[in-house]
Amino acid sequence: MSVDDRFIRALTEISPDLAEQFMREFHRTEILESRPPELEDEPVSTVEQRNSDLFFEIADVLDFYPHLYNQQTWGGFDSHGEPIQHGAGAERDVMLVGVKGCSTTACLAGWAAALSGWHPTVWTNGDTTTLHWDVVAPTSLIPSDHYSTEMVSDIARTLLGITDSEAEELFSGMPSGCSDEHRWTADDLRAIGKGRSVFTDEWPGEDFGSLTT
Repeated sequence: MSVDDRFIRALTEISPDLAEQFMREFHRTEILESRPPELEDEPVSTVEQRNSDLFFEIADVLDFYPHLYNQQTWGGFDSHGEPIQHGAGAERDVMLVGVKGCSTTACLAGWAAALSGWHPTVWTNGDTTTLHWDVVAPTSLIPSDHYSTEMVSDIARTLLGITDSEAEELFSGMPSGCSDEHRWTADDLRAIGKGRSVFTDEWPGEDFGSLTT
């Protein structure tokens, strides 16, 4: 079902937050189409364009569940910080869903999608079925080649309200703008959510100076 543009425009005039919530809940696959066109060409986003709340939510994950953050993978399973001993690719085995002691670990992009209601997709190869976090869907256990799926990097970039170049840096396996060695910290993400540069520890000019305090 296509989105009724007139309804969305009217709802946006009443409450932008409600309009965004409606789009995410009922028309998640159309979120990419609603991306502001200026973000496609600009090298950096403004604090107004960024989804500060989502940056803060991901920062909370890094603070309270650090073992569930892994910048080297889109997503997988983790057993309280212990490696899963089932052979290559086992961290994506769909049979681990619901297994006691196993939880999801993901990079920044993976957490942006997961916290916004997106799910890893399912891929079957012979007798093996695995979950893939690089391709996500608005509902769980959707095949990776289903029409409703999106690349996690695309959906996370749009959800966070950042530019293509910022997404490339934020989602990199070896980001250079982070405080820790090739890992974003919770403080990094909260600062970026408030307007700090993705690429360095610098803040914008005087217009945004109040955001650093």
